[in-house]
Amino acid sequence: MYIFAAVWALLVLSGLITAWRDPRRLRPGLYFAAAGVLAVMLVVFLGVAATGSELTAAWTLIAVGICGLLAIGALGTYLIVNGADLARKEGVRPATLLSSALGTLLIGYVVAVFIGVVIGWFDAAASNTFLLFVLAIGLPAGYLGSVFVAFLGWSLAYAIHGRRRARKEPVGAVIVLGAGLIGGDRVSPLLAGRLDRGRELLDTALGAGLDPILVCSGGRGGDERLSEAEAMSNHLAEQGVDADRLRLEDASTDTAENLAFTKRLLDENHITGVAAVVTSDYHAFRAATLMRSVGIDGFSTGAHTATYFFPNAQVREFVAILRDHWQLNLAVVVVLSVPWVMALVHVL
Repeated sequence: MYIFAAVWALLVLSGLITAWRDPRRLRPGLYFAAAGVLAVMLVVFLGVAATGSELTAAWTLIAVGICGLLAIGALGTYLIVNGADLARKEGVRPATLLSSALGTLLIGYVVAVFIGVVIGWFDAAASNTFLLFVLAIGLPAGYLGSVFVAFLGWSLAYAIHGRRRARKEPVGAVIVLGAGLIGGDRVSPLLAGRLDRGRELLDTALGAGLDPILVCSGGRGGDERLSEAEAMSNHLAEQGVDADRLRLEDASTDTAENLAFTKRLLDENHITGVAAVVTSDYHAFRAATLMRSVGIDGFSTGAHTATYFFPNAQVREFVAILRDHWQLNLAVVVVLSVPWVMALVHVL
Protein backbone atom coordinates (compact mmCIF):
# COMPACT_ATOMS: atom_id res chain seq x y z
CA MET A 1 0.00 0.00 0.00
CA TYR A 2 2.84 2.37 0.85
CA ILE A 3 4.42 1.68 -2.55
CA PHE A 4 1.11 2.57 -4.23
CA ALA A 5 0.92 5.81 -2.26
CA ALA A 6 4.53 6.71 -3.05
CA VAL A 7 4.05 6.09 -6.79
CA TRP A 8 0.82 8.12 -6.73
CA ALA A 9 2.59 11.06 -5.07
CA LEU A 10 5.44 10.82 -7.58
CA LEU A 11 3.00 10.89 -10.50
CA VAL A 12 1.14 13.92 -9.12
CA LEU A 13 4.40 15.76 -8.40
CA SER A 14 5.72 14.98 -11.88
CA GLY A 15 2.48 16.28 -13.40
CA LEU A 16 2.68 19.52 -11.43
CA ILE A 17 6.33 20.11 -12.31
CA THR A 18 5.89 19.45 -16.03
CA ALA A 19 2.75 21.60 -16.13
CA TRP A 20 4.59 24.44 -14.39
CA ARG A 21 7.54 24.21 -16.78
CA ASP A 22 5.39 24.18 -19.93
CA PRO A 23 1.72 23.12 -20.07
CA ARG A 24 1.78 23.00 -23.87
CA ARG A 25 2.35 19.25 -24.05
CA LEU A 26 0.36 16.16 -23.12
CA ARG A 27 2.79 14.77 -20.56
CA PRO A 28 1.17 16.44 -17.50
CA GLY A 29 -2.20 15.00 -18.54
CA LEU A 30 -0.68 11.52 -18.80
CA TYR A 31 0.82 11.82 -15.32
CA PHE A 32 -2.46 12.99 -13.79
CA ALA A 33 -4.49 10.32 -15.61
CA ALA A 34 -2.13 7.61 -14.36
CA ALA A 35 -2.41 9.02 -10.85
CA GLY A 36 -6.20 8.88 -11.12
CA VAL A 37 -6.17 5.24 -12.23
CA LEU A 38 -3.77 4.38 -9.42
CA ALA A 39 -6.01 6.13 -6.89
CA VAL A 40 -9.01 4.03 -8.01
CA MET A 41 -6.93 0.85 -7.77
CA LEU A 42 -5.79 1.84 -4.29
CA VAL A 43 -9.36 2.44 -3.11
CA VAL A 44 -10.47 -0.94 -4.48
CA PHE A 45 -7.46 -2.65 -2.89
CA LEU A 46 -8.18 -1.08 0.50
CA GLY A 47 -11.87 -2.02 0.26
CA VAL A 48 -11.06 -5.61 -0.62
CA ALA A 49 -8.38 -5.87 2.09
CA ALA A 50 -10.78 -4.51 4.71
CA THR A 51 -13.30 -7.32 4.12
CA GLY A 52 -10.73 -10.12 4.42
CA SER A 53 -12.99 -12.35 2.31
CA GLU A 54 -11.93 -13.89 -1.01
CA LEU A 55 -15.57 -14.10 -2.09
CA THR A 56 -16.11 -10.44 -1.36
CA ALA A 57 -12.92 -9.61 -3.23
CA ALA A 58 -14.12 -11.53 -6.28
CA TRP A 59 -17.51 -9.82 -6.28
CA THR A 60 -15.81 -6.43 -5.83
CA LEU A 61 -13.67 -6.99 -8.90
CA ILE A 62 -16.71 -8.20 -10.86
CA ALA A 63 -18.63 -5.08 -9.80
CA VAL A 64 -15.75 -2.85 -10.89
CA GLY A 65 -15.70 -4.62 -14.28
CA ILE A 66 -19.45 -4.25 -14.72
CA CYS A 67 -19.29 -0.55 -13.83
CA GLY A 68 -16.49 -0.11 -16.36
CA LEU A 69 -18.53 -1.78 -19.10
CA LEU A 70 -21.58 0.32 -18.25
CA ALA A 71 -19.47 3.47 -18.42
CA ILE A 72 -18.09 2.40 -21.82
CA GLY A 73 -21.60 1.66 -23.06
CA ALA A 74 -22.93 4.99 -21.82
CA LEU A 75 -20.08 6.88 -23.48
CA GLY A 76 -20.58 4.97 -26.72
CA THR A 77 -24.31 5.74 -26.75
CA TYR A 78 -23.65 9.42 -26.08
CA LEU A 79 -21.13 9.64 -28.91
CA ILE A 80 -23.50 7.96 -31.37
CA VAL A 81 -26.38 10.29 -30.45
CA ASN A 82 -24.11 13.33 -30.59
CA GLY A 83 -22.74 12.23 -33.96
CA ALA A 84 -26.25 11.89 -35.36
CA ASP A 85 -27.14 15.37 -34.10
CA LEU A 86 -23.97 16.83 -35.59
CA ALA A 87 -24.56 15.15 -38.96
CA ARG A 88 -28.12 16.50 -38.99
CA LYS A 89 -26.93 20.07 -38.33
CA GLU A 90 -23.63 20.12 -40.25
CA GLY A 91 -24.24 17.52 -42.98
CA VAL A 92 -23.11 13.93 -43.41
CA ARG A 93 -19.41 13.68 -44.25
CA PRO A 94 -16.41 11.83 -42.79
CA ALA A 95 -15.43 14.69 -40.49
CA THR A 96 -18.87 14.75 -38.83
CA LEU A 97 -19.05 10.98 -38.35
CA LEU A 98 -15.97 10.49 -36.14
CA SER A 99 -17.81 10.52 -32.81
CA SER A 100 -20.44 8.09 -34.13
CA ALA A 101 -17.71 5.76 -35.39
CA LEU A 102 -15.94 5.77 -32.02
CA GLY A 103 -19.25 5.24 -30.21
CA THR A 104 -20.07 2.27 -32.44
CA LEU A 105 -16.70 0.67 -31.62
CA LEU A 106 -17.28 1.14 -27.89
CA ILE A 107 -20.78 -0.39 -28.04
CA GLY A 108 -19.40 -3.23 -30.15
CA TYR A 109 -16.80 -4.03 -27.51
CA VAL A 110 -19.43 -4.14 -24.74
CA VAL A 111 -21.64 -6.38 -26.88
CA ALA A 112 -18.67 -8.69 -27.54
CA VAL A 113 -18.04 -9.11 -23.80
CA PHE A 114 -21.74 -9.85 -23.26
CA ILE A 115 -21.69 -12.47 -26.03
CA GLY A 116 -18.69 -14.11 -24.35
CA VAL A 117 -20.58 -14.34 -21.06
CA VAL A 118 -23.66 -15.80 -22.79
CA ILE A 119 -21.50 -18.40 -24.55
CA GLY A 120 -20.23 -19.43 -21.13
CA TRP A 121 -23.72 -20.63 -20.15
CA PHE A 122 -23.46 -23.31 -22.83
CA ASP A 123 -19.74 -23.93 -23.34
CA ALA A 124 -17.27 -22.74 -20.69
CA ALA A 125 -14.19 -23.58 -22.77
CA ALA A 126 -15.43 -21.66 -25.82
CA SER A 127 -16.41 -18.75 -23.58
CA ASN A 128 -12.97 -18.59 -22.02
CA THR A 129 -11.31 -18.58 -25.44
CA PHE A 130 -13.64 -15.88 -26.76
CA LEU A 131 -13.23 -13.67 -23.68
CA LEU A 132 -9.46 -14.11 -23.82
CA PHE A 133 -9.56 -12.85 -27.38
CA VAL A 134 -11.79 -9.89 -26.42
CA LEU A 135 -9.62 -8.96 -23.44
CA ALA A 136 -6.48 -9.19 -25.58
CA ILE A 137 -8.02 -6.74 -28.05
CA GLY A 138 -8.68 -4.54 -25.04
CA LEU A 139 -4.95 -4.00 -24.45
CA PRO A 140 -4.24 -1.72 -27.45
CA ALA A 141 -7.76 -0.31 -27.17
CA GLY A 142 -7.18 0.35 -23.48
CA TYR A 143 -3.96 2.19 -24.26
CA LEU A 144 -5.67 4.43 -26.82
CA GLY A 145 -8.59 4.97 -24.44
CA SER A 146 -6.27 5.94 -21.59
CA VAL A 147 -4.39 8.40 -23.78
CA PHE A 148 -7.72 9.83 -24.96
CA VAL A 149 -8.87 10.38 -21.36
CA ALA A 150 -5.56 12.08 -20.58
CA PHE A 151 -5.86 14.21 -23.70
CA LEU A 152 -9.46 15.17 -23.01
CA GLY A 153 -8.82 16.12 -19.40
CA TRP A 154 -5.64 18.06 -20.07
CA SER A 155 -7.00 19.84 -23.16
CA LEU A 156 -9.96 21.08 -21.09
CA ALA A 157 -7.58 22.16 -18.31
CA TYR A 158 -5.39 23.95 -20.83
CA ALA A 159 -8.39 25.72 -22.37
CA ILE A 160 -9.17 27.17 -18.92
CA HIS A 161 -5.51 28.11 -18.47
CA GLY A 162 -5.42 29.84 -21.85
CA ARG A 163 -8.55 31.90 -21.12
CA ARG A 164 -7.21 33.01 -17.74
CA ARG A 165 -3.81 33.92 -19.14
CA ALA A 166 -5.43 35.87 -21.98
CA ARG A 167 -7.27 38.01 -19.43
CA LYS A 168 -4.16 38.78 -17.39
CA GLU A 169 -1.27 38.96 -19.88
CA PRO A 170 -1.17 41.44 -22.78
CA VAL A 171 0.83 40.17 -25.76
CA GLY A 172 2.89 41.65 -28.53
CA ALA A 173 1.38 39.50 -31.26
CA VAL A 174 -2.06 37.95 -31.72
CA ILE A 175 -2.21 35.07 -34.20
CA VAL A 176 -5.68 34.08 -35.44
CA LEU A 177 -5.85 30.71 -37.19
CA GLY A 178 -8.04 30.44 -40.25
CA ALA A 179 -10.97 28.17 -41.03
CA GLY A 180 -13.06 27.47 -44.12
CA LEU A 181 -14.78 30.37 -45.88
CA ILE A 182 -18.42 30.66 -46.93
CA GLY A 183 -18.96 31.13 -50.64
CA GLY A 184 -15.23 31.20 -51.18
CA ASP A 185 -14.74 34.75 -49.84
CA ARG A 186 -16.65 35.32 -46.56
CA VAL A 187 -15.70 34.26 -43.05
CA SER A 188 -17.88 31.63 -41.40
CA PRO A 189 -19.52 32.16 -37.99
CA LEU A 190 -16.86 29.92 -36.45
CA LEU A 191 -14.07 32.01 -37.98
CA ALA A 192 -15.84 35.24 -37.05
CA GLY A 193 -15.81 34.07 -33.43
CA ARG A 194 -12.05 33.57 -33.61
CA LEU A 195 -11.58 37.04 -35.12
CA ASP A 196 -13.75 38.66 -32.44
CA ARG A 197 -11.63 36.96 -29.79
CA GLY A 198 -8.44 38.10 -31.53
CA ARG A 199 -9.68 41.66 -31.64
CA GLU A 200 -10.36 41.52 -27.89
CA LEU A 201 -6.77 40.48 -27.22
CA LEU A 202 -5.48 43.19 -29.58
CA ASP A 203 -7.51 45.83 -27.69
CA THR A 204 -6.21 44.50 -24.37
CA ALA A 205 -2.61 44.87 -25.55
CA LEU A 206 -3.27 48.39 -26.84
CA GLY A 207 -4.86 49.30 -23.54
CA ALA A 208 -1.74 48.10 -21.75
CA GLY A 209 0.43 50.46 -23.80
CA LEU A 210 1.94 47.83 -26.08
CA ASP A 211 2.42 48.05 -29.85
CA PRO A 212 0.85 44.75 -30.97
CA ILE A 213 0.14 43.23 -34.34
CA LEU A 214 -2.53 40.75 -35.39
CA VAL A 215 -1.55 37.98 -37.80
CA CYS A 216 -4.28 36.49 -39.97
CA SER A 217 -3.08 33.00 -40.81
CA GLY A 218 -4.65 30.82 -43.50
CA GLY A 219 -4.05 29.93 -47.13
CA ARG A 220 -6.43 29.59 -50.05
CA GLY A 221 -8.38 26.38 -50.49
CA GLY A 222 -9.20 24.88 -53.86
CA ASP A 223 -12.80 26.13 -53.66
CA GLU A 224 -11.98 29.61 -52.32
CA ARG A 225 -11.60 32.83 -54.31
CA LEU A 226 -9.59 34.50 -51.55
CA SER A 227 -7.07 33.20 -49.08
CA GLU A 228 -8.48 32.79 -45.59
CA ALA A 229 -5.97 35.39 -44.39
CA GLU A 230 -7.23 38.01 -46.87
CA ALA A 231 -10.87 37.34 -46.01
CA MET A 232 -10.03 37.58 -42.31
CA SER A 233 -8.17 40.85 -42.85
CA ASN A 234 -11.12 42.31 -44.79
CA HIS A 235 -13.50 41.28 -42.01
CA LEU A 236 -11.36 42.91 -39.32
CA ALA A 237 -10.94 46.09 -41.35
CA GLU A 238 -14.73 46.31 -41.68
CA GLN A 239 -14.92 45.99 -37.89
CA GLY A 240 -12.66 49.01 -37.48
CA VAL A 241 -9.31 47.36 -36.81
CA ASP A 242 -6.34 49.49 -37.92
CA ALA A 243 -5.02 47.92 -41.14
CA ASP A 244 -1.45 48.89 -40.18
CA ARG A 245 -1.61 46.38 -37.33
CA LEU A 246 -2.64 43.48 -39.57
CA ARG A 247 -0.21 40.99 -41.07
CA LEU A 248 -1.15 38.21 -43.50
CA GLU A 249 0.21 34.68 -43.61
CA ASP A 250 -1.58 33.29 -46.64
CA ALA A 251 0.42 30.23 -47.71
CA SER A 252 -0.48 27.62 -45.07
CA THR A 253 -2.75 24.64 -45.58
CA ASP A 254 -3.03 23.24 -42.03
CA THR A 255 -2.40 24.20 -38.40
CA ALA A 256 1.22 23.06 -38.40
CA GLU A 257 1.96 25.28 -41.41
CA ASN A 258 -0.12 28.12 -39.90
CA LEU A 259 2.28 28.32 -36.99
CA ALA A 260 5.51 27.42 -38.79
CA PHE A 261 4.94 30.11 -41.44
CA THR A 262 3.78 32.61 -38.82
CA LYS A 263 6.96 32.00 -36.81
CA ARG A 264 8.92 32.91 -39.95
CA LEU A 265 6.80 36.08 -40.38
CA LEU A 266 7.41 37.11 -36.76
CA ASP A 267 11.15 36.58 -37.13
CA GLU A 268 11.27 38.59 -40.38
CA ASN A 269 9.48 41.48 -38.61
CA HIS A 270 11.78 41.17 -35.56
CA ILE A 271 8.79 40.56 -33.32
CA THR A 272 9.76 38.75 -30.13
CA GLY A 273 8.14 38.12 -26.78
CA VAL A 274 4.89 36.48 -25.80
CA ALA A 275 2.28 35.78 -28.47
CA ALA A 276 -1.30 34.52 -28.23
CA VAL A 277 -2.73 32.07 -30.74
CA VAL A 278 -6.50 32.35 -31.16
CA THR A 279 -8.48 29.41 -32.47
CA SER A 280 -11.65 27.53 -31.45
CA ASP A 281 -11.78 26.24 -27.88
CA TYR A 282 -11.66 22.56 -28.87
CA HIS A 283 -8.50 23.27 -30.89
CA ALA A 284 -6.62 25.36 -28.32
CA PHE A 285 -4.49 22.61 -26.81
CA ARG A 286 -3.21 21.14 -30.07
CA ALA A 287 -2.47 24.64 -31.33
CA ALA A 288 -0.45 25.19 -28.16
CA THR A 289 1.56 21.99 -28.72
CA LEU A 290 2.37 23.14 -32.26
CA MET A 291 3.32 26.61 -30.96
CA ARG A 292 5.82 24.93 -28.71
CA SER A 293 7.21 22.76 -31.49
CA VAL A 294 7.94 25.72 -33.80
CA GLY A 295 9.37 27.90 -31.02
CA ILE A 296 6.68 30.55 -30.55
CA ASP A 297 6.63 31.74 -26.93
CA GLY A 298 3.20 32.26 -25.40
CA PHE A 299 -0.14 30.53 -25.14
CA SER A 300 -3.21 29.51 -27.08
CA THR A 301 -6.77 30.53 -26.28
CA GLY A 302 -10.07 29.50 -27.80
CA ALA A 303 -13.23 31.16 -29.02
CA HIS A 304 -16.51 29.54 -28.02
CA THR A 305 -17.78 26.64 -30.12
CA ALA A 306 -21.31 25.21 -30.22
CA THR A 307 -21.71 22.49 -27.57
CA TYR A 308 -23.03 19.88 -30.01
CA PHE A 309 -19.86 20.25 -32.11
CA PHE A 310 -17.44 19.71 -29.23
CA PRO A 311 -17.36 15.87 -28.79
CA ASN A 312 -16.79 15.17 -32.48
CA ALA A 313 -14.16 17.91 -32.64
CA GLN A 314 -12.33 16.46 -29.63
CA VAL A 315 -12.19 13.03 -31.29
CA ARG A 316 -10.76 14.67 -34.39
CA GLU A 317 -8.18 16.58 -32.34
CA PHE A 318 -7.17 13.37 -30.58
CA VAL A 319 -6.62 11.63 -33.91
CA ALA A 320 -4.45 14.58 -34.94
CA ILE A 321 -2.40 14.32 -31.73
CA LEU A 322 -1.85 10.61 -32.40
CA ARG A 323 -0.76 11.48 -35.94
CA ASP A 324 1.66 14.13 -34.68
CA HIS A 325 3.43 11.40 -32.65
CA TRP A 326 2.61 8.47 -34.88
CA GLN A 327 5.92 6.57 -34.48
CA LEU A 328 5.62 6.25 -30.70
CA ASN A 329 1.90 5.43 -30.74
CA LEU A 330 2.29 2.89 -33.53
CA ALA A 331 5.11 1.16 -31.64
CA VAL A 332 3.05 0.89 -28.46
CA VAL A 333 -0.06 -0.36 -30.28
CA VAL A 334 1.99 -2.98 -32.15
CA VAL A 335 3.54 -4.29 -28.93
CA LEU A 336 0.16 -4.40 -27.16
CA SER A 337 -1.41 -6.13 -30.17
CA VAL A 338 0.84 -9.18 -29.81
CA PRO A 339 -1.47 -10.93 -27.27
CA TRP A 340 -4.63 -10.66 -29.40
CA VAL A 341 -2.76 -11.73 -32.54
CA MET A 342 -1.51 -14.78 -30.63
CA ALA A 343 -5.05 -15.41 -29.38
CA LEU A 344 -6.37 -15.21 -32.94
CA VAL A 345 -3.74 -17.68 -34.14
CA HIS A 346 -4.69 -20.00 -31.27
CA VAL A 347 -8.40 -19.81 -32.16
CA LEU A 348 -7.73 -20.45 -35.85
